[in-house]
Parts: sequence; C-alpha cells; structure tokens
Amino acid sequence: MKALHHSRSETYRAPFGAVAVGTTVTLCIDVWDGEALGCVCRIWVDQKGETLLPMERSEAEGRTRFSCRIEAKEPDILWYSFILTDADGTALRYGAKAGCTGGAGMLYDRQPPSFQITVYVPRALPEWYRTAVVYQIFPDRYRRGPDWREIADRALAKPRRGTPRRLCEDWDAPPRYEKDEAGRIAAWDFYGGTLSGICESLDRLQEMGITALYLNPIFEAASNHRYDTGDYMKIDGLLGDEAAFRALAKEAAYRDISLILDGVFNHTGCDSLYFNKYGNYDTIGAYQSPDSPCRNWYRFDDGPIGYDCWWGVDDLPALEENDPGVRELICGENGVIRKWLRAGARGWRLDVADELPDDFIREIKTAAVETLGENALVIGEVWEDASNKISYGKQRRYFLGGELDSVMNYPLREAALGFLRGEKPAEELCETVLSLRENYPREAFFGALNLMGSHDRIRVLTLLGDAPAAESLTDEERCGYRLSAERRTLAVRRVRLLTILQMTLPGVPCIYYGDEAGLEGYADPYNRGTFPWGKEDAELTSIYGGAIALRKSRPLFIDGEIFPFSCGEDVFGFLRKSETDCCAVLINRSLADERKVSFPAEGTDAIDLLGDLPVTTEGDTACLTLPPLGAAAVVFSGE
Repeated sequence: MKALHHSRSETYRAPFGAVAVGTTVTLCIDVWDGEALGCVCRIWVDQKGETLLPMERSEAEGRTRFSCRIEAKEPDILWYSFILTDADGTALRYGAKAGCTGGAGMLYDRQPPSFQITVYVPRALPEWYRTAVVYQIFPDRYRRGPDWREIADRALAKPRRGTPRRLCEDWDAPPRYEKDEAGRIAAWDFYGGTLSGICESLDRLQEMGITALYLNPIFEAASNHRYDTGDYMKIDGLLGDEAAFRALAKEAAYRDISLILDGVFNHTGCDSLYFNKYGNYDTIGAYQSPDSPCRNWYRFDDGPIGYDCWWGVDDLPALEENDPGVRELICGENGVIRKWLRAGARGWRLDVADELPDDFIREIKTAAVETLGENALVIGEVWEDASNKISYGKQRRYFLGGELDSVMNYPLREAALGFLRGEKPAEELCETVLSLRENYPREAFFGALNLMGSHDRIRVLTLLGDAPAAESLTDEERCGYRLSAERRTLAVRRVRLLTILQMTLPGVPCIYYGDEAGLEGYADPYNRGTFPWGKEDAELTSIYGGAIALRKSRPLFIDGEIFPFSCGEDVFGFLRKSETDCCAVLINRSLADERKVSFPAEGTDAIDLLGDLPVTTEGDTACLTLPPLGAAAVVFSGE
C-alpha cells in the first residue's frame, strides 16, 4: 500500500498553515497500490486527549481518497495523524516524517509523529514594529555620552559589597573577564556607555534606516550585562537616570524610532533591592530574613546554594512568578511594564520566555496593551519553534491569543548561518522557512525578530570567516583572535549574502550593534566589544545600508507572501509576492562555482536589483547564472 498526505498542499489540507478560531479545516489522504477499507483521523490535543474522526471514502484516478473536516473551535495546537485499515484488517498508521510537523508524511507500523495545526485568536502587530528595522544595543559598549565621566564617577563613588565594579578607561581595550581561583568573575568592567551616548547617535541610526532600538537591560544591576536586576524601577546609575531615558525616548520618537526594552522577569540579581544578599540596600531583602516582604518571591531550600536560581548561577536567584507580590511588581498599575511604557518605551522583549508561566506572559501582555493600546509590543526569547515549544514538560501557548506577539527567530538564524557556512544544504533552510510559515500564525511569522548576531552568540563576521572552534583556543587566544585578511574577505562576502536574506525574508530584521562596523569576537564577553567609532569598516557599512535600502524599496519585503525553493545544495531562493508585485531572491553559497538557476517567472520582464545579472524568461520559467557567493533580487513586470 502507498499513501500520501501533504500538509502544505491544498489538495490535502485546506486552508494552509495556522488557522483562526472558527475555521473549518479539510483534510485528505490518498491511498493506492493496495486496498484500504477505511481510515480514521486521529486528533490529539494536549491535556484534552484523543478524538477519532471517521473519514469519508471516494474513488478517483486509480486512488482511494479519504477526507474529513475539522472545526477549529478553540485556540489550541491540534495534532493529527491517520489510521488506515487494509483488506486483512491490519491497521497502518500515517504521520509526519521524523523530526517534522508538516510536509509529506509516510506510513508507519506504530504510532507516528503527528502533523500540526495551530489554532489561534487573530491580532494585529503594532504598525511601527511590523515595518521596523531593529538595532540591538548593549548599552555599556555602544557610546559614551558627553557626561559619561561625571556619570561614572558618581555611580562608582558609593562603596558596594560583592563583586567590585571598575571603569575601563581605554574604550578600545578588548573585553575580558578576570576570574578568581574558583572561576568566578572577580570584577565587572564598565566602559562608560550611556543613554546620552545612544541619544547622540540617533541621527546616524536614522540615516541607516533604523526605526527601532532593542536595548539590552538598562535597569540598576551589579554586572555590566545587567541581566541581574537590582531595581526594576531605576535606570542603572552608570547609564544615566530616568530623565536621560525619557530624553532618549523623546528624541527617538522625534525621529520615528521606537524603543524595545529587555524584561528580565524570571530572576533578579542576588545583589538587589528584593534579595539583598550583600546588604547594599537599606531594605530587608528575602535573603536576609524570613520576615522580609519579598521572602515569598523566591524559593529557598536546603541545597548547597540555599535557594533556587537560574541554571544554578547563585548570582541570579529565581523569582517565584506566581507570587502575587511579584505579579504586582511587574504587571500592577504602577508596575514595571506600565512605568517604562509610560516613560517612552513601546515594547518589551522577555528574557527566557520559556521559563515564565503562560498566564504571567498573558498578564504582561495585558498590562502593555492597557497602557499603550495597539502600539504595545511583547516578544519573547524562545530558541526553538515557539508554536510547539515544550518547556518543563508542558506545551507552551505563546501564540494562541493573548500572549506573545512574536519571538526571536533563532531557528532561521541557525539555518541561514549553517547554509552559508556550507554545513547545511539549501533544502534544509527551505524546510525551516516553510515549517515556521506553516506553524506560526501569520502575524507571528511576519513579526518574528530576525536576528543574526546577538550579545550571547559569536559575532557573525567571526563565524562566517570560518574562525577556529572556540574550544580549540585558550581564553587569551579567543580574546585576541582576529580574522586573517583572506578569511575576513570571505566573511565580508558571506555577510553580504546574510544581510540580503535578513532584509528580504519575512520577519523584522535586527542588527546587533557593531556588526555593520566590522566588529569580530567569539561569544561572551568577546562579542561585547565597544563600537569602533572612527574606525568603522566602510565596506560592511555599505553592505548593511544597501540591504536595508533594498528592504525599504518594495513593500512586499514586509508583508508579501513567501514561496521558498532550493536548486541543489548551494542555491537557496524564494519568491515574495503581493497582489501587485513579485520579486525572486536567490543566493549561491558556493565559494568557487557559478550556478545556473531556473526558477518560476512571474512576468515577461525581469530585472536584477542587486547587480544587473542578465535574466532570461521563457514561458513560466526564468533563468540566470549566479557567480560564486553571488546573489540576485529579480523583480518581474509585464504579462
């Protein structure tokens, strides 16, 4: 017996992809070369159980077709597969291929992996975010403002117990951790970046085409990364104060640039107003006394650390997010979410969202919407396909109605970088894009934050230059490593391809500060070097500027539908189509070989926007030859 169900073909599933509540989905499976007496569609919903739905039989063109209709009544993830009964009464099962949730499936003699249908309550993305080009800033390392010395002297003058804080005078010194004999960080180095420094660079960012800033944490904390919050209600003294934040928000808004803040609500710092391990705050913290008003905000135990903390890091005691006091602090009328939105921010990025309870995320989203209405944004840090994420043994509900607007697009990042480095074939990148498009609600897919570089990953230039594996180098070697001229040339050529992908694929592109200026570096802390003011790489700056301009040249790069395809292992391509426009983007990752590519033609006239490569069209097919490490963006017109 042979069978076929293809979740991405309207012959077998209609409509395509995630569906809004109230939609009826039609499913079909074809069987041939064997007799099937009957078929049942098995539907599974997490925490609700199994439903077996009989399917109707029909005959056509030598195949037996079984079909059924599913009513998507509630927001949920529906998992489905098929149970076929052959002439001998033997049950065969048909489901998705291993590791997949969509596409063409296969027959099994056991319970197979299921296909996925995401059922959601629609909501619109904020317009400012939907059309944005985002720039991520690690505040301490971006720019010193005119008042940085005064700010630093004032902030560092007060004695603190715990890990010392010190100022690095040399802006160009590469970051490096000094550690004690136990491997703990012995001192936090600060370079003096300030909010006023960011404010001074807004004209540059506006000229680049940036329309939103994502700021790594800016609230009071002991460390330079500030993921160990000390006081959610105060700007860290080394960055400025609340007046400086409000001034930044005002000046950014004047230039139509929105601010997205980093919300670290899974844990605080042990050196915080709430925990107060070192007694640096006047209040009685949870660590100091069972009578502290914050005691129930944390989970204390008899283990070696004495309290629950994020991934065993004792500097980061985990918050008990279900405690009413924690909820009030974060989501209350005068809580963190509302305070900083009222002060000028427009959105929040939730750190480690997969470690926050679903109902807590919904409360955060509600607080944001009640403050800013349709302009409020909440996105989450989720490293996998967020539509079917399992966290702590539970199916998460990020996209079903009142939770996240979208997530950081790590799956696309991994697939794109793996493709360009020659580690993954074009087909795998194609599958990643198709799977996300199928599983995510349309708004979440087109609103995914398409990052390529970030504060917790190796710099893209270093990665694309085929630098040695980090584990093969000593700490000192990683700190000082820079690409050779040959490797840097390779990296720059690959970065061009990467930025073209980033700016033309669906989603909201996000540039990590300094990537456009040529910064290199292995992972933390080396990827957090200071912005090289006056020493920017002009070629890379031009590459990023050109890619941003390409994105803004055609509305279809923001909301046009996507149809990805691959041509062999080396060529990845896709069509972006709107009602009035069509563009094909093609990438050849081969280092030495040109590739002749045939792809769907959507008109008689075809022009390459990137390099004037000659394109020929004949009927419904277009052809061009891509040079090694070459790209094309072909716009079609005519009938």
